[in-house]
Amino acid sequence: MKNVGMIAAGPVKKWVGLSREEFRRNGVFVLFCFVLFGGIVCGTLASGTVGTDTLKRLDFIFQTNFELRCSQGLISSFVSSFASAAIFLFVIFLLGLSLWGGFLSVALPFFKGYGYGLSVGFLYGAYGFKGVLYNLLVILPGAFISSAVIAAASLNAFRSSVRSAAYLFRAPVKDDPREQLRRYLIKMLKLSLLGLAASIVDVLCAFCFSWIFDF
Repeated sequence: MKNVGMIAAGPVKKWVGLSREEFRRNGVFVLFCFVLFGGIVCGTLASGTVGTDTLKRLDFIFQTNFELRCSQGLISSFVSSFASAAIFLFVIFLLGLSLWGGFLSVALPFFKGYGYGLSVGFLYGAYGFKGVLYNLLVILPGAFISSAVIAAASLNAFRSSVRSAAYLFRAPVKDDPREQLRRYLIKMLKLSLLGLAASIVDVLCAFCFSWIFDF
């Protein structure tokens, strides 16, 4: 079975140009992306039972109020967009510092995808092709970057939590916990900057295309 796995994985790794370690690392990231995609599917399926009032109440967390995107100014759009991403990143960051939080961090990409699925599912059902076009031009670019950031942050939090738990059972400890924490902080800071970039893209798309739509 081991030889079969090596034969099957070999052409894939050769095709994408990854080493064995890179293949495993990115494979785990893909799993987190699948969790996020599962949230999108569930949110889209549940959107039929959700009204505009519910979307407005969930907007601060999931950015689901598409009507507000069309009417608010650039600064307000940026603040609301980044605040939504910052909430997820802050919660994920805290989970990565705890011994048990890594397992909960796996669920965060699902909730991020669920919010996106609610929004686009409602748009598709209520406005048809107009809703599809609005999603492609206004929502999707920023949401794609933000979702990837949330998935990567959740993965880093999961690994940080697992390493912390391993210190309880591994003796002697070879890795310096302070160095591990420093690396974790730097990674999360970089991901926060990417979240900031996602908010900028979100605002630019809303500024360039939201005036076309009238809901």
